[in-house]
Amino acid sequence: MLPPVEQPLINQKQYTLLFNNKVFHNPSKQELWKGDLEIRRAWTPILRVAGVRYRNPYQTRHTFASMMLSAGENISWLSAQMGHSNVLITAKIYARWIPVNEQQGSKALEIFGQHLVNIKNK
Repeated sequence: MLPPVEQPLINQKQYTLLFNNKVFHNPSKQELWKGDLEIRRAWTPILRVAGVRYRNPYQTRHTFASMMLSAGENISWLSAQMGHSNVLITAKIYARWIPVNEQQGSKALEIFGQHLVNIKNK
């Protein structure tokens, strides 16, 4: 978990962990969320105030994944963050967000250098 996400969750636990060992609860009622509809009722006004067009809360998961891959993060790391059982699931869903550029292959050349050229010419 990325530190900017982990620390706020740790901080939040001191206020809400008393609710059946859960981190998140409905702050206006001081109890656990009763379901998706209740969460959406809070979510929609928050988006409106933030000036963000509506998207369901689950979409934040896809936003995270696409942003991480677009930034060049390793797909194996992302797969573990997403809780996928294997990297193939992550690749199937998010492959279009993996950047391809002229630098591809340059890491192997840096590490193996002339050895790759020798193998290619044999």
